[in-house]
Amino acid sequence: MTGLGAFLHKELTEIRRTWRLWVIPGMLVFFGLTSPIIAALTPALIRSVTASKPGVAIQLPPPQSLDAYAQFIKNLEQFVLIAVVIAGAGVVSGERSTGTAILALTKPLSRRAFVVAKILSQLVLLVMATALGTAVCLATTAVIFDGAGGAHLVAAVAVWLVYAAILVVVMTLFSSAFGSRGAAAGAGLAFYFITLLLSTWGPAAHYSFAGLWPSISRALSGKDAALGWPVATATAAIVIGTMAAIRVFERQEL
Repeated sequence: MTGLGAFLHKELTEIRRTWRLWVIPGMLVFFGLTSPIIAALTPALIRSVTASKPGVAIQLPPPQSLDAYAQFIKNLEQFVLIAVVIAGAGVVSGERSTGTAILALTKPLSRRAFVVAKILSQLVLLVMATALGTAVCLATTAVIFDGAGGAHLVAAVAVWLVYAAILVVVMTLFSSAFGSRGAAAGAGLAFYFITLLLSTWGPAAHYSFAGLWPSISRALSGKDAALGWPVATATAAIVIGTMAAIRVFERQEL
């Protein structure tokens, strides 16, 4: 892949110097900080609401570290994944529309290397940001609660990262296939909701990467996540999705 190293360095430098450094990492740090606080305050908030309603009493157990971790995972599954979709929608189509893709490809850079560098740079950003956000969540939880069960959070986040990696590759494919960011984002959101829906169907949850969704909560609770088929099919999806993105981009007119 001609020019992969140089173009990947350019992509990572661009991330450090633009808004991309702050969006997803900023979200992950924010959720890592606020999730334990929300978990700690939720019972008090519910009591304050029900206090004004005579005859209504809701008894909640004292919040624990697992509640903080569950809140963090919930934010990852919803807000952060949607942010991955939106950010990834323009990763290729944006460069095509502005003409920078043509400029880059006039250099000793193959289209294959262009796509692979896009995927790798996004994954590097996502992994580092997730590690930082998880560390902040663990530290904040240790201050507010006892911090027990941190290993389960790390395991759940690792499973989440596998699905997030699939989403990065899929968004690169959609961004290569569609000329507009809106169309790529719409297709990405459809993929997100379809896999979420499939995760409720037994065979799909057992034999495909849709099973990563329930495996996240199982890993967080310390149960056997049964990751054999989900991880194997996820790995295949990442490889096939990358090859498809390269193939689609090689056929596109710039």
